[in-house]
Parts: sequence; C-alpha cells; structure tokens
Amino acid sequence: MSKSSKEKEAVLNVFASLMRPLTRVAFEYGITAGEIAGTVRRVYIEALEARLREQHRPTTDARLAAIAGLTRSDVSALRDALREGAPLGSAQHNFYQIAVVLSVWNTHKDFLGAYGVPVELDLQKTEDSPRLSFPELVAIAAPGVDAEAMLEALLAAKAVEVVDGRTVRCLDFAYVPKESEVSGRIERAGRFLGVVAGNFVHNLLRTGEDPFYFERVVISDEILTDSSRDAFLATSAQKGQELIRELDSFLSHLPPTEAHATGKKYGVGIYFFEEPATNGPVARSVTTTQDEVGSEPQQAPLEEIDVLAPRRRSE
Repeated sequence: MSKSSKEKEAVLNVFASLMRPLTRVAFEYGITAGEIAGTVRRVYIEALEARLREQHRPTTDARLAAIAGLTRSDVSALRDALREGAPLGSAQHNFYQIAVVLSVWNTHKDFLGAYGVPVELDLQKTEDSPRLSFPELVAIAAPGVDAEAMLEALLAAKAVEVVDGRTVRCLDFAYVPKESEVSGRIERAGRFLGVVAGNFVHNLLRTGEDPFYFERVVISDEILTDSSRDAFLATSAQKGQELIRELDSFLSHLPPTEAHATGKKYGVGIYFFEEPATNGPVARSVTTTQDEVGSEPQQAPLEEIDVLAPRRRSE
C-alpha cells in the first residue's frame, strides 16, 4: 500500500519528537550529530537486511543501498561495522582515532612546546602563520579522517577548545570515554523507550488479526503549579504502584510456560511525564491545598487574554 507524502512527513515528525528529548542526553555525554546520524544509518541497514531475509529477497550492498537511499560504499562500510561489532557511531570516527590524535599532539616533537606542553594550533592552515594547524595534526595522526569531524568529536569530548575562532588548544592528554554510575539507568531507559515506541508501532501497523495493545494517557487540562504537580505525582505513584502490584499478582497465577518454549514476553509500564503547554492565549493557573495529597484542588480564577486584540490606549 502506497503511503502519501503527508503520512511520511507525519512519521518523520514522530522521529523528531523522539529525538528532541534525547538531545539533552546527547549534549551531556558529548555525542555529536555525526555519531547520531551514523547510528541511525547502521540501525536502518541492520533492520532492512533482516526484513529482506524474512522475505527471502537478496541482501546485496547494491539492493540495500537502493532501498535505503545510500551509496554502496556507505552500505558496505556499515555492514562491515555490524559484522565486526564496532561501537555505534564509529562510521564517523572511532575512539581509537580520537585517542591517537590526542596522543600525537602530546608526544610528537613537532607539536610540543616548552616543558613538553602541546602547542596551540591554527584552526586552518594559513600561509603567513608560523604555527602548525589542526588539519596538519589530523593528517599525521589519522590519515584520511576529516579534520572538521575530528574537531567536533574532540570538542564534544571537551578535550580541546577553540579560542577566538582561530586557535585550537589542547585540554587533555588522553581520551577516556565518559563513564558514569548511571550506566545501568541509561540501559534501562533505552530498553523501555524501545518498548514504548514498539507499542505505538504495533498499533499503527497491526492487521485485523493482531490484538490492539493497551494505550491510554491522562494529561492535565490546565498548566499546573509546582504544588499541583507534586500532588499529581504523588497520587500517580501511589495508584500506579497499586496497579502494578495487582498485575504482578495476576501474572504469578497464570499457568506455567512449557520448558524451552519460544515466544515473546509482555508487560505494562506506567510513566509520569511532562510536555510543553499548548493552552494558547488563555492564561491558566491551578493550585491545590497542601494539607494532604489527594485533597480537592482549589482552582484559581481564569484570566482570558486575547493576544490578537488591539491594545487599548491608556486613559
């Protein structure tokens, strides 16, 4: 069934909606746009190859490239990365190349100044400058790697800084991938973001024989004050925990599964969330009493403002 351009645009808007909150994580962990693009391409090719195999169709580089809208060389490189188990994002530049550039900068005699301190480099090579340039460093340390992409990677890793738009200064002697005690929470977030997206994809693409997966949402009609948010959050946590406990008890009483059975697991998730207000020109405010959680909210008077109406002259 052919899809209209309007439907395709709507799907792309869905991808954008998923990406916007994740960019905060990308900024925090020094992930560049190039790494994200490389990851998207790699996942796309991996999924496309699996789909063609299910349909018993050829999975040549040429066919994958034609369907994906990529060049054959790009597809070949992505498939090689998949087979070798290379880290995600390595299609643009890998950890090893970044580490080598910093190592050369901190050890090569041509890039060291007084007391063994790495010299500052020109952002671009110029004829009238006596200093070496950053592209020259990359050409020596990582031949064939794009100097601009490498600079973006080093900036994201906070290993270098650009001074006055003309000079690149080294800030670190080695590249160490950022580790954090929240790595388990990151993996958990990835897992459940995936299943939430899977729920909506299932319901969107299901046939008449597939069951409709439960999806419901409740959102405040009004903009909430902090106290109202906290009251809603506490009630949601209490009621949600009660429901989860009830569902867990239900699952424990189901008949046992046969040994070595194949299939899928199923679950239900409950999440508190926030989103930008879209109330338009109406200014709204809701307050709640703080005597106890769950008490009847006291709604403040609403003030309606027509932002399109002409302003009155002062009298």
